[in-house]
Amino acid sequence: MTRATTSVSTAVIFVLAINLRPAVTSLGAALPDIPVARDLIAAVLVALPLWAIGLGGWGTPWLCARVGTHRTVTVALGGLVLSLAGRVVGGSVPLLIGTALACLSIAVLGTMLPMLAKGSAAFTLGLGLGSTAGALVTPTAVMSSSWRLALGLWAIVALLAHQVWRRTPGEFGAPPAASGSTSASALTIHFGLISTVTFLVMGWLPGILRDAGVPPTTAGACLALSMAMGLPMMWLVPGWTRRWSNQTLLVVVLAAPNLIGVTGLLVAPAAAPWLWAGATGLGMGSLAFVLTTISLRSRDSSLSLSAVVQGVGYVIAGFGVLACGWLHTQSGTWRTPLLLVLAILAGQILSGHAAVSRGTSMLPVSRAFTLRRPRNAPEVGV
Repeated sequence: MTRATTSVSTAVIFVLAINLRPAVTSLGAALPDIPVARDLIAAVLVALPLWAIGLGGWGTPWLCARVGTHRTVTVALGGLVLSLAGRVVGGSVPLLIGTALACLSIAVLGTMLPMLAKGSAAFTLGLGLGSTAGALVTPTAVMSSSWRLALGLWAIVALLAHQVWRRTPGEFGAPPAASGSTSASALTIHFGLISTVTFLVMGWLPGILRDAGVPPTTAGACLALSMAMGLPMMWLVPGWTRRWSNQTLLVVVLAAPNLIGVTGLLVAPAAAPWLWAGATGLGMGSLAFVLTTISLRSRDSSLSLSAVVQGVGYVIAGFGVLACGWLHTQSGTWRTPLLLVLAILAGQILSGHAAVSRGTSMLPVSRAFTLRRPRNAPEVGV
């Protein structure tokens, strides 16, 4: 592969990855200002993306096997454009349906990208940048215009990615079944617990801070800071995952900032909101770790591992996020939900240790996907 081809392939992965989170982080940033999203509807809106992404992840291998990867991703990006634009045209029902459809499209991309990226930081960096942009730009757009425009503008970003992908040649075929098995159960639980904490931060951080008396603009800026602090972690952690011999220590180190940030939000949220937000942002490194681990193991087990771990993991996270939202609705405070988050972080460390240790549960690997290039076409992938 030439240097020029590698650069183009990395750019494609980066552009696609940018679209994996703005649909969610923009919703979290605008949620307190959406009149049709109150109480239980707000809790469902935070949990819904996880269930939709999980269900979509399960169906991705089946879809790819029948219509081909390039066409599948093209349709997914088109669906993302339409759903992001459509969810802002009415009340709570279009918002719920549009968010669900957007996240189903995101599920297809999110399941495919670990296999395409092969451990490249372009994947996690693009994901982190998209998360940051959604959190940073949306509050400003809400204040200058409306929540509808603030959420709808992310359809333009998806449309640009759609055009880039349409001009990217390449296809994936399914060779004979891969032999052997791969560790999956502990990794799935680990991914689910990490995703629970990640989506809670993206969905509820501004609300937690605003309920504690932090001004709305500051609360929105804190979410943007949290996402921005995750950017260097998304860049650095893939390399750490490859190099650290003691993976359990890495799991603990990456979970520590979230423990600090969540404890601060529990004890004194308004005392140092910037510090707690920054700490939860550094905790995003755990997500980069598990995605890189999936990507590296997918070199042999391919799409099946990514689909199972992300599909089941996101469903687990959806129930965790909904439970926290329900506890907040019932209690009227964030104390009980944040105590639950601390328990989830403890489970994250334990499941992470199990995922990187020998003797974890094994999942049979059925099929692998490899790149098949058209004649005279550049290679796609990194």
